[in-house]
Amino acid sequence: MRVVRSLFVGALIAGAAAIASTIGAGSASAFAVTPLNGGVQVDLSPGDTAWVHQTRFGLTVAGLPHPSAASFGQALDAAATVSSAVPNGRVTFTVYGPIDKLNGTMLALQ
Repeated sequence: MRVVRSLFVGALIAGAAAIASTIGAGSASAFAVTPLNGGVQVDLSPGDTAWVHQTRFGLTVAGLPHPSAASFGQALDAAATVSSAVPNGRVTFTVYGPIDKLNGTMLALQ
């Protein structure tokens, strides 16, 4: 299961990086992914946070066939909305647990 989770997280990160580099070409897109014991922390840049807010990317995530997708997508959109309202606002979130039972925290930062 650990190998599957690592592969999935790696694919998710690679896919997010590809999307960010494609969509954010010409903007200062630079999110950071930090491995944690049992999960990952993702720090979105202010540009990435604004993109998530403007495109309502959380709605896309909410539609994925995963038990945590709906609540995560809604929280991502809400955090991006709050953070985008202030200069240089950004979103940071952590995700822990096996891929079929993800849990974590989300924090909107200024």
